[in-house]
Amino acid sequence: MTLLKIALVLLAFVALAGLWVRLAPLPAERLTARPGPMEPGVHPLTGGVKVVRPLADLPEGAFERLCAIAAATPRTRQVGEDPCAFVTRSRLWGFPDIAVIWVQDGNLHIHSHLVFGRSDLGVNAARVARWLDRLEAGS
Repeated sequence: MTLLKIALVLLAFVALAGLWVRLAPLPAERLTARPGPMEPGVHPLTGGVKVVRPLADLPEGAFERLCAIAAATPRTRQVGEDPCAFVTRSRLWGFPDIAVIWVQDGNLHIHSHLVFGRSDLGVNAARVARWLDRLEAGS
């Protein structure tokens, strides 16, 4: 009987944690932040990635096209327009990742990061790389 009680408590905890991840408000300041680094390159960060690419190296209309590519990503919804901000949720638990895309000083900036935890296991970097591959492929 004690084992059953422990199992029920654990199950309730997992259910509540799952609800929290899905229903907790997103940090509003992260939807508009334009953090560094600002120099071109791929910059791995704790829990995400920042990619800066010169617009001159990208196809015409890169910003608008990249925002459309991001919006078409499964489990992704646009939550801001200036800068262009998106929330993508993981398939199983619905953990949110925030991606912010903007143009500044002739560069396209993409900052993609997790909301909960410390490590995204490279998910944000892989997603941004897919977006840029699609952008450069013209799709």
